[in-house]
Amino acid sequence: MSRIPKASKLLMAALVSVALTGSILATGTGSLDTRSDARWTSPTTIEEAQTILEQNRYLAPGCYHKGELDQPTTSAIVRFQGAHTLSQTGMLNFDTTAELWSHAMAPRSAVAAAVVTSPTYVYMPATIYRPTSEMLFVENKPLILSGVEFDIDKATLRPESRTTLDQVAVSLKNWPDVMVEIQGHTSEPGTAIHNMELSQRRAEAVRAYFVSGGIDGGRLVANGYGQTRFIADNVTAEGRQENRRVELHQIR
Repeated sequence: MSRIPKASKLLMAALVSVALTGSILATGTGSLDTRSDARWTSPTTIEEAQTILEQNRYLAPGCYHKGELDQPTTSAIVRFQGAHTLSQTGMLNFDTTAELWSHAMAPRSAVAAAVVTSPTYVYMPATIYRPTSEMLFVENKPLILSGVEFDIDKATLRPESRTTLDQVAVSLKNWPDVMVEIQGHTSEPGTAIHNMELSQRRAEAVRAYFVSGGIDGGRLVANGYGQTRFIADNVTAEGRQENRRVELHQIR
């Protein structure tokens, strides 16, 4: 998935002006305001921004209303602004939109673009999470949710998963400012594309469980990584069991 080459500030401003002018002319909202504090709220511009935020994993697919500055979209904009040293307003001002356009990606299938030809072994330092009243994240280390299991080749949570998930939900309620990426990971067998889709559905199932328990969905992003991030030898049954996992990563 290719990024648009880095351009000078002047060129990027010009590119954004052209893009926004097209949106403005299409929606009939008048002339372009290029002040740094100018804001855009047209559905067309918002939807274009949402597409870029989703491409860059700041916004989870299906969690927002297209063309609306709803809570998930605003939260994603704030995270994007913070990551690029912009004022965290949650609004589509000129500087934010210019930076967003520089991160636009060539359109490709989200699943196909994420699939690699062979498994990538990424031994990530992570903590095994077991039910506790302590704060979820220590030094921003990712958490592997022990005891969270699914039916074979499905995204259906097994009943025994509730013990861990319910405790995580309590912790999320105790620390309401924490924003989390829920990662789904699978092992072989199965094709890379199938496992990518399965891991995405499993991550979304965990997110849905938390939301049903009263956690604000705007704090949660679900992403599937399929068989691209093994943490154990996938040749053995024990290793494959370790590789089939759900992880939590603190976004903010």
